[in-house]
Amino acid sequence: MVAGEPDSVRVKGINGQWIVRVVEGGRLTQQVFDIHAEAEAFAEEERHRLGLPGEPPAEEFFEVKRRGGRGR
Repeated sequence: MVAGEPDSVRVKGINGQWIVRVVEGGRLTQQVFDIHAEAEAFAEEERHRLGLPGEPPAEEFFEVKRRGGRGR
């Protein structure tokens, strides 16, 4: 739950995949896509379903570096 957060749909590129984050009625769901165009199409369908305005496509990937490893 993300209580108090307004309904929203966001696309973010992380580690070579595209994540669509949907907040609806305080509940968070996420879908992961390998293809950017599919993620954007899904996000646009969700925005339309929720009556939200469109947003420009996400353009950047974020690389998440993991901590730890052997010997730590």
